Amino acid sequence: MKKILVAVLTAGLVTFAGASIARAQVGDSLLVKVPFPFIVSGKVLPAGSYRVTAQSGDPSLLLITSIDGHSAAFADTQKEGGEVPDGARLHLSFKNFDGHYFLSQVVIGDALRDVRLSKVMAEQTLVRLNLMPVEHVEGSAK
Repeated sequence: MKKILVAVLTAGLVTFAGASIARAQVGDSLLVKVPFPFIVSGKVLPAGSYRVTAQSGDPSLLLITSIDGHSAAFADTQKEGGEVPDGARLHLSFKNFDGHYFLSQVVIGDALRDVRLSKVMAEQTLVRLNLMPVEHVEGSAK
């Protein structure tokens, strides 16, 4: 029992140190509350409050971290030529595939960024996460 406790505490310290390093390397960050679980980069993030940060070395890479520090994922985005909604400094858009929400678009600052996502990519992710049986994927061999 003591070994398990030490392992958990060590993992927690390593996670905390990693988060501190990441914060030191990032540029502007903003807060958003998402009222439902969502998927980004093949990972399910629970409903909650998140910090969205564009990486200073590569603004197409966004770090999405829960405020409680339990969940995080990177989103690889591409710049979109569309218009940013008036006054929007941060706005997240989602697409629903088979009852699961996927992050699809991010407005951060004055930049509108798309997360690369298609129906096939979403279905493959759902299968990989065991959220959809492979038989339901369009075009799959039976």
